[in-house]
Amino acid sequence: MVKQKRKKKRTHLVQEEDGPHTFVVNKGKLGKSGLNLMLDIRKCLEPLTARNLKARKYNKIKDYIHVSAQFGVSHLLLLSKSMLGYVNLRVCKVPRGPTLSFRISSYMLLKDVVSSLKRTKTHQHTHESAPLLIMNGFDESLPHHKLLTTTFQNMLPAVNVKTVKLNSIKRCLLLNYSSDSDTIELRHYSISATPVGVNKAVKKLLKKVPDLSRYSDISEFLTNGYFSESDGEDGPENQVELPQNLSGRGNLKSNRSAVRLTELGPRLTLKLVKIQDGVGEGEVLYHSHVKKTPEEKKKLRERIQKQKALKEKRKKEQQKNVERKKKERQVETSKKRKRSAPKEEYSDDDDVQYYKDEIGEMPDAELLLKSKRTKRSENYSKSHTKKVKFIEPDSSTLKTKIEHTKSSNVKGIAIRRKKSA
Repeated sequence: MVKQKRKKKRTHLVQEEDGPHTFVVNKGKLGKSGLNLMLDIRKCLEPLTARNLKARKYNKIKDYIHVSAQFGVSHLLLLSKSMLGYVNLRVCKVPRGPTLSFRISSYMLLKDVVSSLKRTKTHQHTHESAPLLIMNGFDESLPHHKLLTTTFQNMLPAVNVKTVKLNSIKRCLLLNYSSDSDTIELRHYSISATPVGVNKAVKKLLKKVPDLSRYSDISEFLTNGYFSESDGEDGPENQVELPQNLSGRGNLKSNRSAVRLTELGPRLTLKLVKIQDGVGEGEVLYHSHVKKTPEEKKKLRERIQKQKALKEKRKKEQQKNVERKKKERQVETSKKRKRSAPKEEYSDDDDVQYYKDEIGEMPDAELLLKSKRTKRSENYSKSHTKKVKFIEPDSSTLKTKIEHTKSSNVKGIAIRRKKSA
């Protein structure tokens, strides 16, 4: 029996999730802190983003739109810096829009948030699944708020409550709208759960057995000051009954556990400036500073339509010109090839065969010789042109030369007359 080759299952690699993917890139110069913010946003949206994407200076928005279809990218996040020093964020739905333009009023990088915490709860599997989106304070009766919520919801994969696994939800992304300042606060947290009703000493026993050599009984260890008021029980508002077993000791099904959030960073304070219909262009659907009347909006819409029609017309004309020039080049190249092609050599066999086919007999030898002479003389005269050099005669010798020719001609005439007589 032939032994089958074992197929290696690459289970150690992180499998990419199905869902919306994003590109987070910079447009223009951002500075060192701006580039670090771009990398932190990529870290926040992992694994459904291009982590090691490198943008060059000459890359344009059209380049990313053309590539997005191949990689299944649904959203494009562009970071840029204004002349006044503000960092702006544009969230574009590719390939047709809309585009949400934000001004980043303030931000804190991931490393600054982590350094401000006493304890950080992160491990290598934290960013293997997409974060859970939590939105608060948005009024969906307003059109721009409704568009905001749908755009952010489509950036992350939807969660099916019936089939979701609790162990796959390890992070959450919080978007809180403040109506007082008209800003959006963005926060990024890791989610952990601890069993309720267990003091600090019992939790320590669950994690690792401590050194009990100093105690005569386990009750001394439990009542020896390991429980303080600062480590009190969590309130009922963050206690839940687990429908599934959760990673961590004591987090069993149908037991009560307290949900705790630990901030990962970055922090962003966003101010919505405007919403456009297309990707970076098109009709302005909402603007926080400029308000227009219905008549002005109608005129602007007509002007945009005219610009689009003119652009399409120019594209068609350009395409026609390209095709016409292409045909002209093909004709020129075919003519050059005909000129440069070697000419067929003439052979006597063709004449002999033609004579035989027309008359029905072979031609005479004299006829062939005559045709050869005429052909050779024509070919020779064309290929070998004689170069004549004119030399002006001297005035002194001109008279003697003319007299000599006259005398020679007379003698010749006389000799011919004698012979004829």
